[in-house]
Amino acid sequence: MVVDMAVTGFMFGALGQVIAFAVALTLFIRSMPARRRWAAHREAGWTTAQCRADDARRSGVEHTRMLNARLRKLGLRPVPPPTPWTPPPPKKPTIMSRLSVVLFLVMLVVAAVIFASPWLDTRVVQSIQCEVVSAEPRTTSSGSRGSVTTVSVLVKTQDCGPLAIHWGVTGDNQDEIAASFIPGATYEFDVGWFSRTFIKNGIQSARDYRLIG
Repeated sequence: MVVDMAVTGFMFGALGQVIAFAVALTLFIRSMPARRRWAAHREAGWTTAQCRADDARRSGVEHTRMLNARLRKLGLRPVPPPTPWTPPPPKKPTIMSRLSVVLFLVMLVVAAVIFASPWLDTRVVQSIQCEVVSAEPRTTSSGSRGSVTTVSVLVKTQDCGPLAIHWGVTGDNQDEIAASFIPGATYEFDVGWFSRTFIKNGIQSARDYRLIG
């Protein structure tokens, strides 16, 4: 389950990173002249409102120039330049805007935790002793139309709940690994921090296991 979540999160995260990088690069290149002009104005002692008013005036003048060029080609009278824009007083952030920022940050943290779940499962590994009831091979599909297939061994225990063995399990050996578990015997499983913390009532992932009696 943890691996499935990590693979899906990785796919969406990688796609989002590519799109965000392309958009950010385009905006960065197009805004370079405006940012240089803004920096020069700030060094000259201009306020933020004055810088914004100047940007709006320049944008209006440019739009008027392009419009007048088209009007002249059509033999029409050009329009007068726009009047200077007076910036409105700054608005205080509303409760909804603050809640939106908090919600976005929470979603970002959750996505980061899911994306890093395989690595987090290697931290603070603890061993638990469980009596095995049964073990069976397990294959799950995720992604677009089941494009990603994950194989594992599902181990049902008497006192630790279901555990999934992913590491070292392949489609060729999952039946053999599942058959190696002895029902009624006690095994020691190594469980990482992510599985112990976030998947207490689900199928936790065990990194390793050993028969102890």
